[in-house]
Amino acid sequence: MADEIEEVLVRPLGEVLARVGEGVAQAQRAMDLNSIATQTLIDNDPVLSEYGLQATWYHMPEVTLELKMSLALKRETRTDTSGRVLVSRLSLLAAPHNAKVQNTLGLDVQGTSVVKARIVSIPPPPRAGG
Repeated sequence: MADEIEEVLVRPLGEVLARVGEGVAQAQRAMDLNSIATQTLIDNDPVLSEYGLQATWYHMPEVTLELKMSLALKRETRTDTSGRVLVSRLSLLAAPHNAKVQNTLGLDVQGTSVVKARIVSIPPPPRAGG
């Protein structure tokens, strides 16, 4: 049975982008694990290891995404018992633009934004003490 997909209607934009980043990291990890498994197979096979074969490593140097979202600002205010404002902050919320969101929230296609992001690989930081 396929896993059910939980539809998330409204989330902070930072959370949406963080989840995209996690998905990219998971995909890269899966490719790395596949390369490790392939190299282990080669190293443990007497015939293949004779030829000095090396597993192919795949790398996503850049991932570009474009999300059609409905964006909204939400002000969150906390007050103390006397009504004095303790904390007030704005959050940028994002909702995917699809039929369910459009019908549920009554959003118009003209009210959508396109959020573009690039996730780019960089070299790891130098190791401390190395």
